Amino acid sequence: MGYMLEIHSACKCFGRGTVNEHKALEKVDLFLAPGDFVTVLGSNGAGKSTLFNAICGNFLLDSGQICLDGADITFMPEYKRSLKIGRLFQDPMRGTAPSLSIQENLALAYSKQKKRSFSLALTRKDREYFRQELARFDMGLEDRMETRVGLLSGGQRQVVTLLMSTLVPPKLLLLDEHTAALDPATARKVMAITHQIVERSQITTMMITHDMQQALETGNRTIMLDGGGVLFDMDQETRKDLTVDRLLDMYSEKKKARFSNDRSLLV
Repeated sequence: MGYMLEIHSACKCFGRGTVNEHKALEKVDLFLAPGDFVTVLGSNGAGKSTLFNAICGNFLLDSGQICLDGADITFMPEYKRSLKIGRLFQDPMRGTAPSLSIQENLALAYSKQKKRSFSLALTRKDREYFRQELARFDMGLEDRMETRVGLLSGGQRQVVTLLMSTLVPPKLLLLDEHTAALDPATARKVMAITHQIVERSQITTMMITHDMQQALETGNRTIMLDGGGVLFDMDQETRKDLTVDRLLDMYSEKKKARFSNDRSLLV
């Protein structure tokens, strides 16, 4: 079986040769099968968002290769990758045009993915399709299709953005702490909708989270980044009975072992 996402020895260093030099990605190897739902853990500066930025083409790698569904996208421009990759951010304000209505935002995303010209004059067929998709989420958004997105709550906006990213299922969906800015009840609702969308279309997904319990319970695999590299890569069986406390112990043990090895190099 081929992989949906292949990352080979990805390296990225910012500020090379200066006092602010930072190795953001260090020989990252990562392979996702079609339909994988991978949760991504790591402390601040571990390389989580940098990895997503590299996949999306916000910058080019210093070395390494990225392939998506068998195609090499290492040097593909960001705007072309966006046709194949959906991404949600922590900030509900990102990803939508606040002055446009819900249906106009959906039409914009839909026309982009279908590679056709965008028109504010929506067809009845498109409008009904958007209404049906919104109704699945039981948030009443199907009755507010003409409401400007800027007037929606954070949770409502994230749901609209999520639907915009998946109306035409992408090859890969990247969720960059997309529920972190929401209150707990709304975050649970948005996560439930996320599962619904991902499972229905079997979208290969990566989700950054700081919630370790959520990471161990969501999807079928968890990776932990540290210092720009993959510290752990746990499949469903490995993490099945894993507790947060045990994961923290494993992290500490691995860090100590790495520190000891690094010190031995200086002796």
